[in-house]
Amino acid sequence: MHTSGKVLAFLVVLLAITASVLTAKLVQVRNSWTAKSVASKNKFNDLNPKVAALQTQIDSLNNEIFRSRELWGIVPLTAPTNVLNPNDGTVQVGFGSDAGLRDKLLMHGFEIAADGTSTYRGSFLPVEIQNIGATLKPNWRATPEEIRTWQPGNWRWRNLVPPGYVDNFDKQLTAILKYEETLNDRIRTLNGQKKLLAEANAKLKLREAELVGGDELTKVDTVDPEFRDGLVAAMAAAEEDRNQTLLTIDKLRREVRSVQADIEQMLSDNLELTNRLPQSGTTNPLSVKKNESSVNK
Repeated sequence: MHTSGKVLAFLVVLLAITASVLTAKLVQVRNSWTAKSVASKNKFNDLNPKVAALQTQIDSLNNEIFRSRELWGIVPLTAPTNVLNPNDGTVQVGFGSDAGLRDKLLMHGFEIAADGTSTYRGSFLPVEIQNIGATLKPNWRATPEEIRTWQPGNWRWRNLVPPGYVDNFDKQLTAILKYEETLNDRIRTLNGQKKLLAEANAKLKLREAELVGGDELTKVDTVDPEFRDGLVAAMAAAEEDRNQTLLTIDKLRREVRSVQADIEQMLSDNLELTNRLPQSGTTNPLSVKKNESSVNK
């Protein structure tokens, strides 16, 4: 065989061996890729529901972000807040025109407690706006009792709140105002009743003084005793005067009886003396007077 034929044969054998090796490797790689494809497909089938769930959650969060922006307005501002006037609720906040605050922009304040909870304190309107600060005043009638519950510190401020917050706040505010009006009416009624009671007590004391005496009566001597010392004292004094008068009358009656007895005794003595005188034809005038006195008795 020619040398070139031998070389070609050797090359053919070498290429055959190489082809066999490469074919084996190709089969191995194909099997590997096939296994990876099956595993990837299974993994894709396993992850597909999770991806759908995550996509649903992302859509929900995006919708919530949209609703929050639509309902809550701008990004909330957390700033130091202090009460300047405890009578009308004017507050000073630590943000101003630098945070986009402008005239007639309604701001809603939330007081943040130490535990992180928040309390809605109502809507406020700017009164004075500075670059890094502002003065806000309640857009509703805040009572001093309500303002005393406000605590200074970091408050959260928004330019919009969901309608439910405002509706609930308005309902509670209306209920409070009705309660205050009812309370004020009751207080006015109570004050009127107290005034009437005071006047009635004063009249009662005057009537008691007119009855038993007291400092309410005048002490002028020219006034009748019942208007100066009371009716009871005046009646007691009148009764004492009557008793004294009765005693005086009884004493006079006794004196009159005593004098009358003395007169009768004198008449009797005179008659006896007259009878001792010599008798004459005329009638004794003393005897006649004695007889008239006896008839009058």
